[in-house]
Amino acid sequence: MAGKKPHILLITTDEQHRDTIFSPQRPYTLPGLDGLCETAVCYQNAYSSSPVCLPARCTLMTGLYPFRSGCCSNQLGATLPLSLPNLFICLKKAGYHTSMHGKCHFIPVPYPATRGDCTQEYQHFIQYYRSLGMDHLDLQDDKNNSLWYYDHFAKELEAEDLLAPYRETYHSKGQPFSLPEFPLPPQYHPDSWVGRKAMEWIEKQDPETPQFTWVSFSGPHYPMDVPACWYDRVDMTKDMPRIWREGEWDDPGKLHRNGFFGPGTTEGSGNAPGGAQQAFTEEYWVRWRKKYYANIVQIDDAIRQIINLARKQYGDNLMIVFTSDHGDMMGNHGLWGKNHSLHEDVIRIPLMIQYPGQHDRQERTQLVSSVDILPTILEQAGCELPPCDGRPLEKVVRDGGREVIISSCAHRVAVIRDGWKLCRNRYERTGKLYLELYHLDTDPHEFENLWDSPEAAGLREEMMALLSQLEQGDHLISRLFQEESSLKPYWYQPAD
Repeated sequence: MAGKKPHILLITTDEQHRDTIFSPQRPYTLPGLDGLCETAVCYQNAYSSSPVCLPARCTLMTGLYPFRSGCCSNQLGATLPLSLPNLFICLKKAGYHTSMHGKCHFIPVPYPATRGDCTQEYQHFIQYYRSLGMDHLDLQDDKNNSLWYYDHFAKELEAEDLLAPYRETYHSKGQPFSLPEFPLPPQYHPDSWVGRKAMEWIEKQDPETPQFTWVSFSGPHYPMDVPACWYDRVDMTKDMPRIWREGEWDDPGKLHRNGFFGPGTTEGSGNAPGGAQQAFTEEYWVRWRKKYYANIVQIDDAIRQIINLARKQYGDNLMIVFTSDHGDMMGNHGLWGKNHSLHEDVIRIPLMIQYPGQHDRQERTQLVSSVDILPTILEQAGCELPPCDGRPLEKVVRDGGREVIISSCAHRVAVIRDGWKLCRNRYERTGKLYLELYHLDTDPHEFENLWDSPEAAGLREEMMALLSQLEQGDHLISRLFQEESSLKPYWYQPAD
């Protein structure tokens, strides 16, 4: 065993709130993830580099902040550049056999071309993903995306004459408050498919060849499509209370006043009359959260089986990393979704790592970032670290954690330091700039926007100076507030 490179299993979910794992009050059990916690380092204060999918996932691939890689948006023009060193390429150079199972989203989905009545060609996306260094790919590129475009999962459903009813259920014109039931047998759910494909792959791998396996579940990201057979694993009488406060959206300086009173901001507004999420009843929130939790339980069952199989195949010479790209408002503050949100609900993420040979649980409370995940994996693999914004997590922890946390995407950025959080957010519907300031030490749920508070004037100036310093230095945050079509990677140089 000594001297052998460890096998590496990276497991990610999409849009999973960190409290669904780390909260002591949950209406379900998670044998897979709770079991992993007992033998892993649990990073209790981990932050995503971005509150939306593509930038967050490109950070996992490169160890770069979105404004450094140029991958700032889910929209067009933000593709992960092939010229950047990435996780797959670095590991292949170190002798690893690489595979990806599930969601990639390293290139923007062509949203303007999507149609609700048919599924379209996607082969060029598959070829691009493979060119990133994957020896094997089982592509299920997001629940919605599998209905719009023919990834591997959609092709299999089509062969079984199951794609049309799945597409019609979730892409027909929905009614307000609608949360339709999954129309197919449970084994055809995208998260069940991803788990099955990953296990089939792991089972036939040679343990003498170092393996890197990324299992990327699309859930619990909406649509809320979990099969009903998982409902009885959730007891909503034990649910953690929704975090909200009467009158919290009366402040016109808060961006999400628009989402609560309508129209717009997070995705949940699209399912509410007039785009106003204040219309959602408590009965709706109970149904929504039950489906969200049940999807997490479903995924956890697959995670438990995958981890058990990997341990059987590889023994102690195994590194397991679990995280999510970002979180979800989950009904807190009367909202669900993540668009335009910089709340802690969205930018804090679950993160746990079982290092090779580890058998005990350890807790880390220092601030860390998802930019630190790539260097952590590459250090364990004995790889040369490419230029990036991260450092191995345990080195960050030994230095006391990150002094500054940055989470960003096109049109918005959050900066956290010394318990203070500044949010700069341009609302694309109107072009209005929103500036919000919170003291997380005394107001962890971000109820009180202190931007206009005379008592916080000094801190406001200090945080704006920090943001200005970051904009003017190597961290090119100012790019986030440019038009998306003008965004270029940090290394871009125009032709002479």
